[in-house]
Amino acid sequence: MTDRNRLSLLLAAIFAILAILLAGQVRAAERLALVIGNGGYSGDALSPLKNPTNDAALIADTLRQAGFTVDTVLDADLRGMKRAVRDFTDTLSKAGEGSIAAVYYSGHGFQAGGRNYLAPIGADLRDEVDAEFEALAVDWVLSAVEKAHKGANVVILDACRNTALSRSAGTGGNGLALLQSTPRGSFISFATAPGSTAADGTGLNSPYTSAIAAELLVPGRSIEAVFKAVRRRVVEETGGEQVPWDHSSLTAEITFLPDASAIPSASATAGTSTVQLELQLWNDVKDSGSKDQIRTYLDRYPDGAFAALAKARLEEAGTGAGGADVERLFAQLASRSLIVENPTQPHEFYSNARLREIRGDYPGARQDYLKYFAFGMPQVDPHLRFQAVLKIQEGRGGAQEIYRALSQGRSDPTTLFAEILLEERGERVRRLSAFLDANPDFSPALYALSQDYGIARLGQQSASDKTREHDLLSRFMEEVETGRFLRFYLDQQVAAEQIEDAKTRLAALSFINPSAMANPVRLNAMRSNQGWMLTLAIADRTQEIFVRLPGEDERSTGFVNGAVDPTTGRPIPYPAFELPGNAGDTEIEVSYRDIRGEKQGPFKVNFAPGDALVSGQKDILERLSTGWLSFRDWDGKLLVYFTHLISYRCAIEEVRYGLDTETPDQVFETGPCDPDNPHAVPSSGPGSTVHTDIPASTRFVTVELTYRDGTRSGVKRFDAPQ
Repeated sequence: MTDRNRLSLLLAAIFAILAILLAGQVRAAERLALVIGNGGYSGDALSPLKNPTNDAALIADTLRQAGFTVDTVLDADLRGMKRAVRDFTDTLSKAGEGSIAAVYYSGHGFQAGGRNYLAPIGADLRDEVDAEFEALAVDWVLSAVEKAHKGANVVILDACRNTALSRSAGTGGNGLALLQSTPRGSFISFATAPGSTAADGTGLNSPYTSAIAAELLVPGRSIEAVFKAVRRRVVEETGGEQVPWDHSSLTAEITFLPDASAIPSASATAGTSTVQLELQLWNDVKDSGSKDQIRTYLDRYPDGAFAALAKARLEEAGTGAGGADVERLFAQLASRSLIVENPTQPHEFYSNARLREIRGDYPGARQDYLKYFAFGMPQVDPHLRFQAVLKIQEGRGGAQEIYRALSQGRSDPTTLFAEILLEERGERVRRLSAFLDANPDFSPALYALSQDYGIARLGQQSASDKTREHDLLSRFMEEVETGRFLRFYLDQQVAAEQIEDAKTRLAALSFINPSAMANPVRLNAMRSNQGWMLTLAIADRTQEIFVRLPGEDERSTGFVNGAVDPTTGRPIPYPAFELPGNAGDTEIEVSYRDIRGEKQGPFKVNFAPGDALVSGQKDILERLSTGWLSFRDWDGKLLVYFTHLISYRCAIEEVRYGLDTETPDQVFETGPCDPDNPHAVPSSGPGSTVHTDIPASTRFVTVELTYRDGTRSGVKRFDAPQ
């Protein structure tokens, strides 16, 4: 084989490998879409719709411009819809990793038995039970698409059209229900908030589909930014009657047109330049008032012609009417006590919800709350108010179920926080603690968790409860003082009430010393001739005390015979235990069950017999100082006895006494300490003589002790008998 032939074969092999690699890359970036439009309904339950087929055509064309291969199905019966989903998922299963699937549906949709359904053409729906056999379950579609591939899924449902179905089929609610779960890697958008209906539109297309077509092809815009812009358009066009809603479990960034080299939008020509694309994007976002949209421009063109102006507007902009503006505008509306007829902004929906709630219109309040939540605002108090409405309508269990669904697929911490608040205390404390680890600046969680350790909820507090409450309230007040707390509240009165409550509780806990409470156990030891008696002083109320010595199992100290705690009705734990007289230095572990039955510890305390002997005898000497000396007349003499001091001489370095003087100037020898028999009077030598003679005319004796720990007792005066 010639060198030329070898070179030809080598080049052919290289090109073949490159072709395989490039094919893999193209395959990995594959975009596939299924578009279904059902409008040709008949009957009372499912009235005909004029726009779904137009909507399907518009979305199909828009997705093609975004690089999707689109399958379009119009006016399909149940069999046709299922076949379309099956064929689509078969194709999708052959797509490479990194592929994106999009499913769009326009037509009638409804909820039955808490599940969402899409209505096929020809469906015979007379009762709620018919839904399972006559309609296509949304969760079935979601599951089929999720299982078909490992890429991202975008599901768009313009399926909440105004219909008589809820009355004729007895579904119990308009529109679609909250999703109970969001499949992994999915973004799901609904035409309107849960339980609400969407308009078919007076033109060729529905307001929702028109907005998607207008916003989806803006270069460089993330999917989240696209649907925020869609929401704003729809709210404005429908006067607040329709507020699109979305769920997301995406872990990757998705942009429909990721860069200027992507396929241009419908309004762009084949010869559109980079400058023209930048100008188009700037014109789209400049007056939006949305930080997200302005950031989209800056991310795409950090050094663009409008970058400086974008940064300036970013300083001024809120998300819609956000931040302090929302608080101010809400306060203005609340003071007027009037329903906003055509709400379009978050504060207007919240104000309407509050007013409807006050007037007893709980279904109306519920709808306005859900529309407010669609904007993803960070404020906490609307959730607190909404939960109160839900508890009236659904009970606590129903409110919890709704919030679990509400938090599914939503990434904002406020909704997650609100959902956690409905848990029972044990689970709520666990989840709030984890939430604060992940969101340390979310100050409402500090206040909420402090309540779970407060006496109002517990009834009785342990020392650890008080310490934890004190720590949480201290951190909370730091957030208040820095101004980071008030941004979480639209209704500043609610915030003020929480701040005042925190101040009151913190003042009541001012005695808490957190460093001292790190180990609430103190050990007091008393030596007798038989051994050691160790008494535990615990800065907490206890139900039972446990000790563990080195090499031994933990054991209870038992209970005081016949003694009952009048506040709990439980036996009083015995706070002491014994050690042999020859015990050496020992590390002891102490645990206890607090007043609420929670086990605390183990806490380590060190027993040093030498130090314990000194401190124990010193404590007795200080407490019983009147017994240091005693007087006795004997055979015309006056004797002074030092017996008490000799018995506790292990704590004493020196005894000085004085006769009729305030300054002790003589030394009395007590003798050496015998650790094995510390209280016994020596049989010989110093200390064996327990008294001394003093003049009978002595009026008083003064005594001062120097202890072995280096401290002094102070001078004590003892008057002689006259």
